[in-house]
Amino acid sequence: MEFVNGWYILIIVSDTLTIIGSILKIEIQTKNLTSYDICSILLGTSTMLVWVGVIRYLGFFQKYNILILTLRAAFPNVIRFCCCAAMIYLGYCFCGWIVLGPYHDKFRTLNTVTECLFSLINGDDMFPTFKGMQQKSYLVWLFSRLYLYSFISLFIYMVLSLFIALITDTYETIKQHQREGFPATELHTFMAECKDLPNSGRYRLEKDASSCFSCCSRFDELEERLEG
Repeated sequence: MEFVNGWYILIIVSDTLTIIGSILKIEIQTKNLTSYDICSILLGTSTMLVWVGVIRYLGFFQKYNILILTLRAAFPNVIRFCCCAAMIYLGYCFCGWIVLGPYHDKFRTLNTVTECLFSLINGDDMFPTFKGMQQKSYLVWLFSRLYLYSFISLFIYMVLSLFIALITDTYETIKQHQREGFPATELHTFMAECKDLPNSGRYRLEKDASSCFSCCSRFDELEERLEG
């Protein structure tokens, strides 16, 4: 990742979406196209990416780049954490869809299940979710209580707390590095191990390479003569 600049990728994607969206807008203005949905999505996304790209210029100021540094440092750990949490979340989604679907309106489809559980994670719509459970089957009603209480306890008290702690720990690390200096990356450490200059003679020059090839060709000719 040392050789990849994410800001350039963001700019390329934003400009590409802007160009395609503008072309579609021209086609709509000339009555060649009638649907504005794709055009609006492309132009809206490109506008959002442009405003996100403005953060790049704030990164030149030490007091304003704390968000960029924190996101960049925490991104790998956040992705790993989200992958693990997603497995548990999907398990609850499929379980609620299969078991509670016939008895609760918010668990009828997999889409509504994911929306309902995501709302519960953020502490929204809890009481209506508990209240909306039909009591046609006492066993399923009891299972729904265990299901909802375990999901809310697991994700609000553990998963979200660990997620916030992960970001907070990265933020504290960045603040410490700003005070004491950032450590060298693996690439710079590898480059620092080599103390020889390019003209020190330890590197193969073009003359050495050509002489090596000429020696190899002479050796091959000598072997052909001996075999002949």
